[in-house]
Amino acid sequence: MQLQKPTLRTVQVTRYVTPLREGGSLPAITEADDGFMYVLKFRGAGQGTRALIADLIGGELARALGFKIPELVFAELDAAFGRTEPDEEIQDLLKSSTGLN
Repeated sequence: MQLQKPTLRTVQVTRYVTPLREGGSLPAITEADDGFMYVLKFRGAGQGTRALIADLIGGELARALGFKIPELVFAELDAAFGRTEPDEEIQDLLKSSTGLN
């Protein structure tokens, strides 16, 4: 079995579509500059960066074992993103998640 080095693309988040009110990380459906939609977990969420790293490692292990999983990408969140979001909790989450997620 030959293992391939995982490579992750980086996308720029262009639109916040809708929050997913399940789970402690307050993920959301977002649209990126490549035209695709992604479920994005934010690094500014209460679970922090460690949870995102665990998700990344778990996803890549599953892929290496042959499981079919959605593509994992890094998502870049601009500082101006989410300024028009009416929900203060989500606006705070977006502010604390600027940069790479």
